[in-house]
Amino acid sequence: MDARRTGQFIADLRKEQDLTQRQLAECLLVSDKAVSRWETGHGMPGIDNLEALSNTLGVSIAELMRGERIVDPVAPAETDAIALSGIELAGALLRKRTVANVVLGFLAGVIVAVLAIVHLTSPIALPFDEGSIRVEALSDGTIAAVSAHGVAGWDIDEDAGVTYISCYTTRWSQLTGSAGTRVAVLGAAEQIRAVLYYPGAPDDVLLYGQIADAGVITLPRLVYNAWLLIGAAASIVGLAAYALVRTRWYAQRVLRAALLPACFTASLIAVLWGRFDEVYNATFYLSGICLTALALYAFCLAALARGRIARR
Repeated sequence: MDARRTGQFIADLRKEQDLTQRQLAECLLVSDKAVSRWETGHGMPGIDNLEALSNTLGVSIAELMRGERIVDPVAPAETDAIALSGIELAGALLRKRTVANVVLGFLAGVIVAVLAIVHLTSPIALPFDEGSIRVEALSDGTIAAVSAHGVAGWDIDEDAGVTYISCYTTRWSQLTGSAGTRVAVLGAAEQIRAVLYYPGAPDDVLLYGQIADAGVITLPRLVYNAWLLIGAAASIVGLAAYALVRTRWYAQRVLRAALLPACFTASLIAVLWGRFDEVYNATFYLSGICLTALALYAFCLAALARGRIARR
């Protein structure tokens, strides 16, 4: 199968039908760039395009593969050559699809693995329970928070001499029954004016020292809500722009750009699903959201590439 000969044959038939490359591409549900590659001999139509191409141009598949109209009976040797060309073309297409399937499967596995890790290790803030948490001054001049029971970890923030603490568990700790840690050193006693535990019920609980207004506004969930709104708005704008763009070349690039906020929004929902009331560690969740979004974005790009291969 001679790519240049077949390409020239396709170009001649297209012109006989008084079709432009774009019109032929729309009939075949491929890009006009694909038609251009065929006609210049830089590419070949795939097996799944040959039937539609032969119907549109009014020739047989054998004539397309031969690169000319067949008037006389085809010799057995040439029949074998055409069949062999078809087998080789089918093999090349299957190899491309196999690679695409492997890539898609790998990326899907990465997405599932990241989501599983995030959901198993994500901090679940524990509400304050009277007597479960206390703050003690140690002999070395430091202040430490002590939990009556082992916890997966501590979240500690300091602001102008006031330290805000909370302890958390994880799904992994609950499943494995690990003992966790009971003590968290907060710092030097002379530098800590007060220690507050959040989330308290209904307000943050003063555990150590004195403060005029025992309370802190923690708004991580509002941050996630803002991310969600911004991501959703950007996704809608991008997809609307993609729907309005008529030129395929620009539309593909607009779609790639629109997929990024869409993947971020989808990842945010997937990571935080069922735990919006438990989120207090923005850094942890943001890293999980970004990793999932990147993997999902790569998955979408690979799926688009696979779709283009399938249409050729």
